[in-house]
Amino acid sequence: MHTEVSEARTLEEALRLLARGPDLVMTDVRLPDGSGCAVAEMASRLTPQPLVVAMSGLASASEAFSLAQWGVRVYLAKPFAPSDLIESVQELAPVDSQKPDGERSQMQTATSLAVSLALFAQRHAIPEREMALVRLAVAGVPRSRCPTMLGVSENTCKTLIRRLLQRCAARNLAEIPRLVLMRQPEEMEQ
Repeated sequence: MHTEVSEARTLEEALRLLARGPDLVMTDVRLPDGSGCAVAEMASRLTPQPLVVAMSGLASASEAFSLAQWGVRVYLAKPFAPSDLIESVQELAPVDSQKPDGERSQMQTATSLAVSLALFAQRHAIPEREMALVRLAVAGVPRSRCPTMLGVSENTCKTLIRRLLQRCAARNLAEIPRLVLMRQPEEMEQ
């Protein structure tokens, strides 16, 4: 098995390297000449679609949500341990290697995510303030970054998390993405 690693220091270089069809893309959200969101968007158009890992110490809630819409499956807040990156990629790589024959387009992925979020909100009667927290969890934003990204105090964030977990019977915030993507039998018939 041959593994090739390429490095891009700018958005322009990253977009050029995407033409090679990588299996894994790691991007910072803030690049010297643009945004990692553009890297994620272009990667989402590739067939087969690579696993995309985004990282940042400064990403906003809207950037985190955009990353999720473009199919970013891992978001790491800086600083992070190398083991966090390795574990995240190892958890997701087997799933990505078993993609169905017909690749889903970026629009289908974004639509599917939007539908899953709407069904989740409806199923558990979740108000918009708590849905902002759900979107961050789905984008992989660590719990420690949520107060800043939501523009609320640590105590307010704890209250929102507690209410959200009670509404959807989750043990912790890390369970939320799985619950969002899990469809109920009656929802599958629609």
